[in-house]
Amino acid sequence: MTYVRKKKVEGQTYYQLVESKRVKGKPRQRVIMHLSQEPTVDAALENWPKEIKDLRRQAKKDSDHYEKQPEWVKNERYFKKKFRDPTESARIKADALAARLKKLRNLRKNGVA
Repeated sequence: MTYVRKKKVEGQTYYQLVESKRVKGKPRQRVIMHLSQEPTVDAALENWPKEIKDLRRQAKKDSDHYEKQPEWVKNERYFKKKFRDPTESARIKADALAARLKKLRNLRKNGVA
């Protein structure tokens, strides 16, 4: 049996998709997936594609801004850190969220979620 569990961490509310079963007569729970701040599987399936699109748009915007700068500015350590790191960070977050979305869709398709 799977259900969504609510967790409070440092004042923030997060949700997890959890599988519950009995092992040797005792209940055991296994986290299948973290849903972040989405309270339901349906909400995650609806909102994550928008979030992925926004992250990719932000990464593109940062990358374009970086590429328009003159070479001497690009070589500045502060400038590299300020614009290259957020671009990579947004890309990594978008890719990770896309992978989670794919997994969640497969879980839904297989009747688990």
